Amino acid sequence: MNLRQLLYFKTVVEQGSLAAASEVLHIAQPPLSVSIKQLEALWGVSLFERTGRGLLVTDTGLALYERACQLLNNASEIEDAMTSLGRGFSGRVRIGFVTAGIEPVARTVATLRAELPSVTFSLHQGEPRLLEDMIERRAIDFALTHLPVANSALAVRTLTQLEFAALYRRDDHEFVEDADLSFASLSGKPLVVLRRSSGPGFYERILQEFRTIGADSNIVADSSDVPAIVALVQHGVGVGVLPVWSFESFPGSLTARKIVSQSGSESFALVHGMGRRFLPAVQRAISVCTSIF
Repeated sequence: MNLRQLLYFKTVVEQGSLAAASEVLHIAQPPLSVSIKQLEALWGVSLFERTGRGLLVTDTGLALYERACQLLNNASEIEDAMTSLGRGFSGRVRIGFVTAGIEPVARTVATLRAELPSVTFSLHQGEPRLLEDMIERRAIDFALTHLPVANSALAVRTLTQLEFAALYRRDDHEFVEDADLSFASLSGKPLVVLRRSSGPGFYERILQEFRTIGADSNIVADSSDVPAIVALVQHGVGVGVLPVWSFESFPGSLTARKIVSQSGSESFALVHGMGRRFLPAVQRAISVCTSIF
């Protein structure tokens, strides 16, 4: 049995004769008759009673007709859905990101929503290692993350450089306003630094910055969670040190200032599975996200 045979059978039932069905289907009567006989032989049943005026569907035929209508409708819906997916008109785009990627991800979603209203999104914020694992498990399509990327099996597109930022309370008058800071100016001050739960990254880079200038780093707390660092800074625990793409995404009670580095900035990248074939909607999301930078 195949869908074509069911379509032939359904049309014969609706038209009441082979002759009328053959005109609707644009095929000759003999292959249409053969198809009906094949279905009857397959199950050992009679689907029609032959009368002088044409064909009269049997009770068994009526039962098959109801199932055939359901199956053919489902097949049509599947075909429409897959065509829509293939053309990029619909689909689900799954994006992972570190905190610094919130703004570009939001812009990407807004752009695609305007272009492709039927596309939906699933967004996941997490640490670099978690995002890499989710890509490998195909739980997300791609991610915006910090370098380095631990998993060498993933494809990496470097997007831009993130700035080092010092985050402190506006009522902290120890720093000269409207001037970039340096790691030397942070020497000895209590610091709250972003740190990965596993593997080297930003935290180790900060330690190296202080070693390079021969200064002490007074790190009183570290966290893998940026909101936790923001909360600690708001409570006066210390100065937060973070990699940022925008200096305008923090609470109004805090000030974010650039820290000038002697050895360059932190790299920001888009990461996805090596050699994977994406749905057109995902490909478009990657293109839009990349163009933002």
